[in-house]
Amino acid sequence: MKVIVTDEISEKGLELLQKDPRVQLDVRLGLNKAELYQVIGDYDAIITRSGTQVDAELLQHAKKLKMVARAGVGIDNVDVPAASERGIIVVNAPFGNTNSAAEHSMAILLAMCRNVPLANASLKSGQWQRAPFTGHELRYRTMGIIGLGKVGGRVALRARAFEMEVVVYDPYISEKRATDFGTRLVSLDELVASADVISVHTPLNDETRDLVNADHFARMKDGVLIVNCARGGIISESAMLAALESGKVAGAAFDVWSEEPPNDETLKKLIAHPRMVVTPHLGANTFEAQTNVAVDVSREIINLLEGKPVENAVNIARFDPDLMVQMRPFMTLAAILGDFISQLAPENPGKVSFNYTGKLAAYDCMPITVTGLAALLNRCTDQEVNMVNANLVAERRGLVVEQSRSTESEFFSNLITLNLETPQGKRTIAGTLFEGTPKIVRMRDFDTDFTPEEHMLVMTYEDRPGLIGKIGTILGEAEVNIGAMNLGRRGKGGEAMVVLSVDSPIDEAIVTRLNEAVGARFVRAVHLKL
Repeated sequence: MKVIVTDEISEKGLELLQKDPRVQLDVRLGLNKAELYQVIGDYDAIITRSGTQVDAELLQHAKKLKMVARAGVGIDNVDVPAASERGIIVVNAPFGNTNSAAEHSMAILLAMCRNVPLANASLKSGQWQRAPFTGHELRYRTMGIIGLGKVGGRVALRARAFEMEVVVYDPYISEKRATDFGTRLVSLDELVASADVISVHTPLNDETRDLVNADHFARMKDGVLIVNCARGGIISESAMLAALESGKVAGAAFDVWSEEPPNDETLKKLIAHPRMVVTPHLGANTFEAQTNVAVDVSREIINLLEGKPVENAVNIARFDPDLMVQMRPFMTLAAILGDFISQLAPENPGKVSFNYTGKLAAYDCMPITVTGLAALLNRCTDQEVNMVNANLVAERRGLVVEQSRSTESEFFSNLITLNLETPQGKRTIAGTLFEGTPKIVRMRDFDTDFTPEEHMLVMTYEDRPGLIGKIGTILGEAEVNIGAMNLGRRGKGGEAMVVLSVDSPIDEAIVTRLNEAVGARFVRAVHLKL
């Protein structure tokens, strides 16, 4: 696997990849767009921070790319929909710099409260002044935290250690989570009206852009303090500047900007304001954090290389990591069922349903569904389909995807059933695990019991004496060895289905001979990607 690193990444964090003989790691810093476009087609994975724009145009040149690894939390510089379109996994490192960002939030808040930057500059210039730098204490003040995620939660704990009261606005958490952090869950309007200090800790997206705007500033307390160590643009920067200039806001501390590096005139004025404490996006810039995020994305690349679950993908349906080991065999089973039925069913499917029965149904089965769907669609398109883009490909092909679950199962402890509806009728295949081995136990309305193999033959015909012998003779003359056979029928003289596992591929000429000799209603050679 070839991996390119395009931004400054901790060397210690990359040791995992450097020591793996299966990985060729190339550190190529400072490439311009044209240079990156020229080389990216040779690589299977790219590791970036915020300096490289992984946009749709770059991805068009990345013919072999399987993973974009962002060594940090934010993915603002990655076009995730474009990557998903191409089946490219996008991973980040959501935990590696959590502590670093939380500590930096408190650092710039304290620096603002105690006038550290101004006092430092004054003393270094040879002056000895104290009165102009009289500061404010945090104790007994109210901290308003917008977003009680990984970083916001740590900031809340640190604020409480400073004996602050903490209120939280986060529409995606439970009241219990807020209580567990010793905080109180409130509306955004209540938070901006009651807080002495407001700190934001949300991602930047359409929902959170300009989340704090001029209307909110008008409702804040006079002399409020504002902190943004999350993402530029969550707080309206023009409104922030106006609030500082009017005196509504006593001070602000920003580490992030809507444009980095900042060139916009509003941003320049905001940065230059005397009551602003500013840093150039240093929230994750600790030696520990840089090592941690590099280690995290390196592990994800090794997981991809070894076919293991990717834990921090932002564009893949995921299990709880604790359940992944148990669920992985069912994902393999679903892929086999999807691959198998795609080779047997008529063209132009309109709907596929994944039904789960038994103990398995008590869990989230969506990743299993997406795995099976990807295998089903991979035979239908020249585009590589995987867990990343399977739903997108299905939607564009007009294929309706449904899922159902029931913990009640009459015959099997766990059963996965795929039903594929086409203009020519419905096709069904069902499978289970027997001591960890995939078994196919139903095809159409025939009960079966066989282990899927790489090369197989499926036939249906009118049950008559001697037909099995004819099948064996034709395959023997073609030097195709039969490894196993499973026969199902509705009754004597009725329709029968035979499924053969064979040791080598069966070409079209053999299929034609079998069809003519047996008078088959259906005959198809199957090649499974096991």
